[in-house]
Amino acid sequence: MEKGEKLTASVESIGLSQREFLTLFLLHSLSKKRNYPRAIHGELKSSFTGKVHSYDYLCKIAKQLVGSDHLSLYTEKRRNYYQITDKGKELFAWYQNNFSARFTEVKLVIDRFVYDLTGSGPNPAVTHDLPEEYRSYISKIVSVKDLVRYVTLKTLFSKKPIYMGEIADLLKHKFGWIASNGYLYDLSHEMEEMGLLVGRWESEKRTKRYLRITDEGQYHYKQIADSAAHHVQEVQKYLASVLSFLEKE
Repeated sequence: MEKGEKLTASVESIGLSQREFLTLFLLHSLSKKRNYPRAIHGELKSSFTGKVHSYDYLCKIAKQLVGSDHLSLYTEKRRNYYQITDKGKELFAWYQNNFSARFTEVKLVIDRFVYDLTGSGPNPAVTHDLPEEYRSYISKIVSVKDLVRYVTLKTLFSKKPIYMGEIADLLKHKFGWIASNGYLYDLSHEMEEMGLLVGRWESEKRTKRYLRITDEGQYHYKQIADSAAHHVQEVQKYLASVLSFLEKE
């Protein structure tokens, strides 16, 4: 990632607004048992340690769900408790049916990158490409630049010179995900300008530019790989937490 660039997995980046996320969390938590606001907020903080979630905003969403009859509120021994209603259970089922596939598909790709970077965790086989409608989420939650740099430099460590079309094929067959050819070629040009790669045209037709890694590329490879590993592991953990809310009994 570039200096000063920061990417953090968030509910917004994979298609849930903050309001929808808190709605989902409340419905999930209360589908297991009734609870009081402070305990629910404590559960939220322990599940998502990397993000600050406002207690007041959580209470606001809970009150709205009471108003729409998705939750009920009652007082017992001077403490307010929330409880899910039948209408709330129906809404929770809707979230499960409409969001589970999206998060599952994105996590498959992230799992493969984590395994390739760290050698640990699940490494699901590629049976199909990430559906096109989900591809935009990848660029929102991880640094695509870091991932493509990592894959390119790692491949060049052990192989003869390659062209970026081969990297595109590798991304597709190994990870089930592809970046646009235009982006890949722009990035390879940038990597040459940075001195990480050096290239030559296959012929005067300039159809294929073969690349090899430089000493500078070898020097920066570990830094790029470590940065990519840290961020995809955070995303993997985040997606696993959200998917746990969507699991059906």
